[in-house]
Amino acid sequence: MVRESAANKIQMWLAASGVFCVVLYVIGWGIMGMCIPPWIPKASMSPQQFFDFYRDHSSRIMWGMTIASFAAGLFMAFSCQVSAQMWQREKDGHVLALVQLIGGVLTGWIGMVGPMMWLGLAEFSAQLDPALVKFFHFLTWYTFDGTYWVTIAQFGAIGLMGLFDDDKTPLFPRWTGGVAGTVLAVSYTSLAFIPFDHTGAFSYDGLVNMYWVWITFFWYCIFVSVRCVKDLKRKNADAQTLTRGQSHPEPAHRFDAAFAARGHSVEVD
Repeated sequence: MVRESAANKIQMWLAASGVFCVVLYVIGWGIMGMCIPPWIPKASMSPQQFFDFYRDHSSRIMWGMTIASFAAGLFMAFSCQVSAQMWQREKDGHVLALVQLIGGVLTGWIGMVGPMMWLGLAEFSAQLDPALVKFFHFLTWYTFDGTYWVTIAQFGAIGLMGLFDDDKTPLFPRWTGGVAGTVLAVSYTSLAFIPFDHTGAFSYDGLVNMYWVWITFFWYCIFVSVRCVKDLKRKNADAQTLTRGQSHPEPAHRFDAAFAARGHSVEVD
């Protein structure tokens, strides 16, 4: 059996790892892997321009995507912790915790597979025809963003948890957690339009599907991580208070007990 103190530390680290995942993924996938502005290649570029991009930045992209894959693996563990805390609050069925678990684990899995595909393209791009380089570049983005439903499931479950959790100290507040999570989940259906727009707002580098989707995704993950940490700290503090109360009775209770014992002894006399 795992000691309670060790279990608390593990849960606290996993809850806080959501922030670490976001920071590491932005560095690896976004900056070093060149998948966020101003480094991201335009979707409207020609095959030769894609060929030159991967040839010129091969090592940088490979290292960045290696870091991103590690961060995405950690994201799966973070999602398990979120589900564990949601599970404790659901009275029957635990369906929201299960949906969040599946959505979070699959989001992490996609977050690993996409970078590994970009890594392979960066490594072997100089050996491929420019048209093939462009094809594999878009295929990776379609796989990466086109599986948006798993993240909709994850954020939707968190949002519904916030909306219907009637506890005095909810895991996710009704407005910032519930409404925001539900709205974000619905808005991510915009990713379905990526194959049909290579120059506008719905392109993978456009206003909606780059700036809106990724900025809100990263910030909401940080929000969920912070809320989970606060929830664990509150529970640990309550448990410590209860333990101290049991081991050290209140003075009034001790006086009543002593008085009762004295009165009993007088009656015997």
